[in-house]
Amino acid sequence: MGYDTSFHPVDLRLIEERLLPYLAGLGEDDAIDDLVAQAVETRKVRFRAKAWALGLLAHARDRDDLPFDSHLHVWGRPFLIVGDGPERIAEDIRRYLATPVEGVDALASEMVGRLDPALRDRVRPDEGGRLPADDVLAESLVGPLRVLRGAARALRAGERTVRRPGDGRELDAAALVTREVPFNVLDFAAALLPGWMSRGHTWPTRLCADAGVPAEGFEAPTALTGLLRERFPALEWPPAPASITGNYTVGALVPASAVPGARSRLLTHRDRLDCEKRELRKIDEAMGVAEVFGVAFCEATEIYSGLEGNLN
Repeated sequence: MGYDTSFHPVDLRLIEERLLPYLAGLGEDDAIDDLVAQAVETRKVRFRAKAWALGLLAHARDRDDLPFDSHLHVWGRPFLIVGDGPERIAEDIRRYLATPVEGVDALASEMVGRLDPALRDRVRPDEGGRLPADDVLAESLVGPLRVLRGAARALRAGERTVRRPGDGRELDAAALVTREVPFNVLDFAAALLPGWMSRGHTWPTRLCADAGVPAEGFEAPTALTGLLRERFPALEWPPAPASITGNYTVGALVPASAVPGARSRLLTHRDRLDCEKRELRKIDEAMGVAEVFGVAFCEATEIYSGLEGNLN
């Protein structure tokens, strides 16, 4: 099975202060409803921006002169972003995140015009896809977190299982809490701050290992489960590997303070890393944006899927 790899700026403060307390069963059941609503809006903005990216792709097939790369502008950067440098990309991400879905067309058209001003009158968004209704989107985003919250509450009540909403299937509460939190936490965080898409064995720690280069600054993603480890110390927590080990997993994490140094060292060794330059560029852009935002960086698989139409 292949890997839909991704590179993420990660707001650990949000995870530690909002998501992990919710998963630990603390606070009210509606404690993250504001984040869910924000994630739904961001999903709609992403979808509309990618409709423009796909429309641009259809036009660019006949334009070899355009500085357009589908693996960067469609299946790489989040939204549709044309421009170079982490500061500019970070600013464009901020603009998309602050734009209601009704305003995406103007922003995406601006991006098209950066390639060629004449294209703004020619490129139209791809109208072939449709998103589910807002309530369905919301449930798809928060549903897994509610199951994990229920598992934590079950453990606190001395129960060993929790029933999954919908089909009523009994699930092992301890297994859910100790094994499923990192991916689902990152998946939700990425719904608020999208990352970069890639494909294959392109994650930084794998590239460093293959090249015999130390992945300095990269560490196991225990920060994604910190509060739960504190609240449930008696559980058998599996080792958190500092690299990707399979599909639907979170690999290494770089704390915000270590991102500038880790990024610099990767750039120093880039000629030794066995990877297309385009993919190395994606890693560097994601780390550069994380540096601009002052947040952490993380590698993962199956957060996105081009084949399933789940784009960033």
